[in-house]
Amino acid sequence: MDYKEFKAPFISNEDIKGQADLFRKKYWGDIIPVEIEIIIEGKLAIEIIPVPGLKRQCNADAFISSDWKSVSVDNEKYMDESYYNRLRFSIAHEIGHLALHKNLYKDLKICSLDDFRSFQNDVPGNQYGYIETQANKFASYFLIPRNKLAKERALIIRAYDEIADYDINLINSYIATPLGKKFGVSAEAMEIALK
Repeated sequence: MDYKEFKAPFISNEDIKGQADLFRKKYWGDIIPVEIEIIIEGKLAIEIIPVPGLKRQCNADAFISSDWKSVSVDNEKYMDESYYNRLRFSIAHEIGHLALHKNLYKDLKICSLDDFRSFQNDVPGNQYGYIETQANKFASYFLIPRNKLAKERALIIRAYDEIADYDINLINSYIATPLGKKFGVSAEAMEIALK
């Protein structure tokens, strides 16, 4: 495939959320946190392969192969417990490509780090940005089911009556860390979901 001719499909937020909810229900159910490693390795039989210097070489934490057999992850982040939630999100992002871009992605023929770098470098920037944004949204909806988020947010707000009169953005930043821990995502990812 000539990457310069690559065109990202339009997928609405509603469709992305619907795909994430269906995928989660099929492979995990309704329990939080969603254990992405169990889904990817145990249920989808996709191997996680740590790659030394992946982040440094292509400014990405992970990428999925076009044959859907492996997800390569940055070895340094994989081995560092402080990046655990970030890497969970990155793996869910790659599953987003499987769920949202399966037919398109198989034609990309990404099998190695060099293939992935070529794709990154040769695809028009806006087209690359579209599929990455779609996969990020999928990961957010997948790891943070919005029905569960609404319930958990309400429980925390009730426990902290003193914050009820504050600005909603301030409240969201205040509760992002405890909610992030409950869902197994970073405070940053949680704050975006709360918005």
